[in-house]
Amino acid sequence: MRFRRKRASERADSEPSGADQVGGGPDGGLPDGSAVGAGAVDGGAVDGGVVEGGVEDGAQVLRDLRRVVDRFGWAVLHGGGGAPGDPRYSYTVGLSAWEHPEVIVVGLPFPAGEKYLNLVGEAVRAGARFSPGVVTTALTDADSPVVFLPVTEVERLSVAEQFSGSVEALQLVWPDSTGLLPWQSGHRNPPDAQPLLGPRPDGEPPSA
Repeated sequence: MRFRRKRASERADSEPSGADQVGGGPDGGLPDGSAVGAGAVDGGAVDGGVVEGGVEDGAQVLRDLRRVVDRFGWAVLHGGGGAPGDPRYSYTVGLSAWEHPEVIVVGLPFPAGEKYLNLVGEAVRAGARFSPGVVTTALTDADSPVVFLPVTEVERLSVAEQFSGSVEALQLVWPDSTGLLPWQSGHRNPPDAQPLLGPRPDGEPPSA
């Protein structure tokens, strides 16, 4: 799997569009070890996609998240990976303001997931729209397509739901090292490396 190499675009006000860290711990992450791309949320904890703490703490987290989204256009939150069988995941917050579903990617290291999602955010801001079933190499090399699938298991996106009041999302499904997607014959990665959060393209439900 290889990303398409391209220079990240800048906003008209010259503010960065990518993963500047503007709060939280020394790495720009959150106190509990989670992290937020395109600016970090300070003042609360985000654990596995759930805002923790009291009402005031949760409200502060959402206010700080709003500040990040207003500045950069979207944020990227990370969760999972804390135990065996608990895959890491990264997802956007703020793409709904562009009339686009939020996007989640599962099973990638946080830097790789963040890079993918920032490329998605830049594309959406430039006018691209991704919908269920779309296969594209716009974010990767030509031999490494990704596909967008509808998400029916939205539990991991609860912060996005709290932020916007509701959540519609797509899963960006990435290929193995040979360019094959999880449902294609010869795919090399085990099923639990990238759980699907909605129906497979052939209409089968996600695996347990």
